[in-house]
Amino acid sequence: MGVTVIHSISALSEKLKNGNLEPTMRSLSKYLVSSAVRKINNDIPPENAPLTQSVKQGNKTLRDNGALMASIAPQNGSTWASANTNLVYARIMQYGATITGKSKGLWLPASDKTRSLYRHYNAQKPSELVNAMRNDGYSFARIKNAFFARKGKEGPFVLFVIKNKVVIPARPFLYIDDRDRKYIDREITKALKKVLGDNR
Repeated sequence: MGVTVIHSISALSEKLKNGNLEPTMRSLSKYLVSSAVRKINNDIPPENAPLTQSVKQGNKTLRDNGALMASIAPQNGSTWASANTNLVYARIMQYGATITGKSKGLWLPASDKTRSLYRHYNAQKPSELVNAMRNDGYSFARIKNAFFARKGKEGPFVLFVIKNKVVIPARPFLYIDDRDRKYIDREITKALKKVLGDNR
């Protein structure tokens, strides 16, 4: 995601070299960050799958613990501005992907309770969680694609849903829309007039 000032006329290029567009580009890079956050906060379609809604206890797309929005950072040079994120999964969120499991499949949290157990046992992987829960007195059973857990006389509950693959739809959040383009064009025009000495 970004905006670049492109120039091809030599006289204009020489004046730009002697001018300073860097402050404008720095401001635009911050604007692009705010634009991405705005898009995320507006809930980018499609809506979350029912299982995801259950796990997240809501239907806010691209929002969970705030990591994605917090990772979006501004960058700029003297004639360009951009906003980007270095999160590994951000590309999947932006463009979508089909994730295929290995021999044991993809073990997906079945509900918010599973996520709470992850935090309680400080586990990072399904195997770590199962081992920690087993050491704490839980027993387990798998019925088709559902992996159940229970402790003592408590009723069983679904801990994981096991799938062969998961299709994650594209939810682009790093792009320039019409609203952005109007703002960017206006700010660049103002900066160019100042650099070129046009006070109209």
